[in-house]
Amino acid sequence: MLMLYNDRLLPLLLLGLLLPFAGAKLQKPNIVFVLVDDWGWANVGYHTPNNSEVRTPNIDQLVKEGIELNRHYAYHYCSPSRASIQSGRLPVHVGWANDHNEAYNPTDPDSGFAGIPRNMTGMAEKMRQGGYRTHMTGKWDAGMATWDHTPMGRGYETWLGYYHHANDYWTQQVASNGPTGCHPPLVDLWNTTGPARHLNGTAYEEEIFTSNTLDVIERHNPEEPLFLFHAFHQIHTPLEVPPGWLPQFSFLKQKHRRNYAAMVHYMDWTVGKIVTKLKKRGMWDNTLMLVQSDNGGPVYHIPIIGAGGANNHPLRGGKLSDWEGGIRVNAFITGGAVPPSKRGTILEDYIHECDWYATFASIAGVDVFDNKAHDAGLPPVDGVDHSALLLGAGTPGSGKRTEIHHSVRALTVGRWKLITGGMMDIFSNHSMGRAFIPYSGWRPGWGMDAVINTLHYKNCGHGCLFDIKADPNEHKELSATHPDIVQKLKARLKELNQGVIHKEVGHDDPDACTRWNGFYGPWVDMPPKGQPNEAEILV
Repeated sequence: MLMLYNDRLLPLLLLGLLLPFAGAKLQKPNIVFVLVDDWGWANVGYHTPNNSEVRTPNIDQLVKEGIELNRHYAYHYCSPSRASIQSGRLPVHVGWANDHNEAYNPTDPDSGFAGIPRNMTGMAEKMRQGGYRTHMTGKWDAGMATWDHTPMGRGYETWLGYYHHANDYWTQQVASNGPTGCHPPLVDLWNTTGPARHLNGTAYEEEIFTSNTLDVIERHNPEEPLFLFHAFHQIHTPLEVPPGWLPQFSFLKQKHRRNYAAMVHYMDWTVGKIVTKLKKRGMWDNTLMLVQSDNGGPVYHIPIIGAGGANNHPLRGGKLSDWEGGIRVNAFITGGAVPPSKRGTILEDYIHECDWYATFASIAGVDVFDNKAHDAGLPPVDGVDHSALLLGAGTPGSGKRTEIHHSVRALTVGRWKLITGGMMDIFSNHSMGRAFIPYSGWRPGWGMDAVINTLHYKNCGHGCLFDIKADPNEHKELSATHPDIVQKLKARLKELNQGVIHKEVGHDDPDACTRWNGFYGPWVDMPPKGQPNEAEILV
């Protein structure tokens, strides 16, 4: 008997498939999204086995119990990647620049800010519509100017974390970002309704974050589905780690390499603690955990930042480039909600980080369509629903994503990848970039190798073509032998670029330095500033 159904029935069908993995009172699985920052492809045991430098025993075991997502793609750096995840849009449709969080353009009340445009519905908002309790810990980096731009404005009930690209792990101060008028450096640490003054400087930042996530799990009512987003600061610079984690890597004489390895080990230990807590609460058997990096590992040496410390071997390039080392990232799903028949498998289907928005909305039984954005004339959700592929009857190779618009300079269609340049991130106002791609080598991100990577540029203005199925490490450039494919992909990239978003976010607003008495936080359309000891309760 042939049954016909449309996409809107799929969430209901999927819930039926998930029933065997649910408790008696809970049908929808808990979803725990773990986002790691600047995690190199080779800096995990399941990619680099039997290597004393790479110690990730918890993650390696979780991969064996889940599905390794071998062709999972992200944007090539920080803020656009996080905005993509939280909005369900490709970065080219939500913002592809690391705009200053303090930027403000009063002539555009919707998109005149850094991060996600004001009238896009956040992923956590969708999950709340599906009956989930929503909580977040860690790095946000998807907008700060108004309350609408904060995690709470995007649907999270609680959040403990920081707004910027990075802060100090011990003081939580932001020294290298923000408007020039913010002196001395402000603290970036927020707890749902106001600055986390009572936590500032009390411990290593990841310890503070881990404690919060474990507390969320401990307090959660297991009869309700949980959507928990844990966004590490690690392994982003500054490469700081508690001293006790360094001796076991003393054989690594290069400082950045040693610190990076220790931070990876610490991150793995934290993931293990989160899983242990879920198991102790009896929640693991009905949990879907996703772990991914926000971009490829940094293999550069930038004077004001230092060496990135990562290793993406054997992939080419790294963070801030559209080479595979910058955009193809470590990722897997695991947990009791993964069907037994799919555990221990490797999936080669394309997945983009924006797809999790649609996938989780489907699991939650919620329509992915964004009415608010539609009414505001903003781009629609780009995400593809992979719930059937990952949790249902979908088989490997049946994935719906066959094209990835990586950036305004790069596109993958099927087995073919076209790169026409880079450096969009160096110029302001969402530049279309230049013909040269930085960080174009295969070396790791420490010592002289990192310096060489930084100086290694490739001119792809003519269009560099690669068969990334046969040549995933991008050694053989094929534009000369396949000019017809180059022209076809160039035409497609030009067509897609007609629909990219161009935001005028304005300039740094000095008021961002003063609203919260030494701390960062939203300042536009906020209540007037009170006294220094005011009760900072906003909602």
